[in-house]
Amino acid sequence: MIRGLPTSLVLTAGLAACIAACKGQPYEAEWCSEADTGQVSPAEAPTWVEIGPLFAQKCGACHVAGGHAPFAVAEYADVVPYLGAIRDAVTARTMPPWLAADCCQSWFQDFSLTPTEIAAVQDWVDAGAPEGAGIGAPLDPIGGLSRVDVTLTMPEPYEPPVGDSIRCFVFDWPESSKRYVTGLAPQPGNRAEVHHLIVSMVAPDDADEVDEADAADPEAGFDCTGGLGDLPSPVLLGGSLLGGDYPRGIGNPVEPGSRILLQVHYSVDTVSLPDATSVQFRLDDTTAAVVEAGGIAISNPGWLVGTGMAIPAGEEDIAYYYRFRPSIYTGGVDVDLQGVTPHMHRYASKMRVLALHADGTSDCLLEIPDWEFGWEQPYWFANPVPLSAQDELYLECHFDNSAANQPTGEPPRDIAWGDSDQDMCAAFLSFTKSAP
Repeated sequence: MIRGLPTSLVLTAGLAACIAACKGQPYEAEWCSEADTGQVSPAEAPTWVEIGPLFAQKCGACHVAGGHAPFAVAEYADVVPYLGAIRDAVTARTMPPWLAADCCQSWFQDFSLTPTEIAAVQDWVDAGAPEGAGIGAPLDPIGGLSRVDVTLTMPEPYEPPVGDSIRCFVFDWPESSKRYVTGLAPQPGNRAEVHHLIVSMVAPDDADEVDEADAADPEAGFDCTGGLGDLPSPVLLGGSLLGGDYPRGIGNPVEPGSRILLQVHYSVDTVSLPDATSVQFRLDDTTAAVVEAGGIAISNPGWLVGTGMAIPAGEEDIAYYYRFRPSIYTGGVDVDLQGVTPHMHRYASKMRVLALHADGTSDCLLEIPDWEFGWEQPYWFANPVPLSAQDELYLECHFDNSAANQPTGEPPRDIAWGDSDQDMCAAFLSFTKSAP
């Protein structure tokens, strides 16, 4: 069962015959990221006076002494030993780890680099990283919590195996009354091993099933490499190592007796060390100005059945499409879409999510032109996107199962919807009810 996909939808999938309609029909509109915007270099190579504040703003939340990243960027001397790695990562757009195209939406707490900023970093390194004179205008890092109300830490350290693995850890929720999570910030215990993580909430009625899965494994937590299987579907709270406040007073309700589920992707090269990751939460209660959020899961139920989402061996680009009216989630009323979280695995290459309006127009909600497994995170819109009761949502996923894209280096094999050695195509939208 995919995380966040309601039981009713999964049961519907069991009834689906998944005939030709499973693959769906493409929406005939260009991908905005396919336009060639180019990179604009500055008139002359910048110095640390200009580059330092940029690093502080876009990289400083993680690249800080004692933070998530392997080195700090606060001072010129911090950065100089890593110039080659910085240039390579910025040029390849693997750092900062932001997958969403900026041509599609404007984003809340967007820490990506623009083409002009990328060119500036390249030119600075190529010019020998001149330090310059003076100090640049200080810029505060993007991300982070405004306050910490609760911190949950793994009850005992866990030592992951060498290689890639995914482990789930269960936390008791300590609050005795209904509270709203209005922000969170994961704190990896061993950043060298924690590749990425996802934080979810399991409702009290389903807590026993999660507790049983945890108790059945003698080690800390339990293996969840292939997803959560038959466990109840949790509500996604966050999935970024950066973390921070939610925008516009949005809050996810958490009832007493709930469980917090921490899903950690470990990546260990040669030597494994114990990890004790924690999660910091910002909380508000019902007397605060909290806007309660709901969730919409987008995925074709037919894809979950057998080879309904077949990705044949050797296919370099195979796409699946799905459009539907989300009244089962919204109650058939107008809503404001607040953000979107994508979900695919290693064979995925790109994804987009659109709002298709009843008047024939559309809004691009998310476009990821180059998917990178391991950097899944929520993307909050800078401004809400209205969705009327008559509008539809559209999901499009592309996969590359060619010989050149095999994570293990072995020959391609037929895959379909499934565990981490298969793939998935889903997106999760956060919404609030529109003001009357």
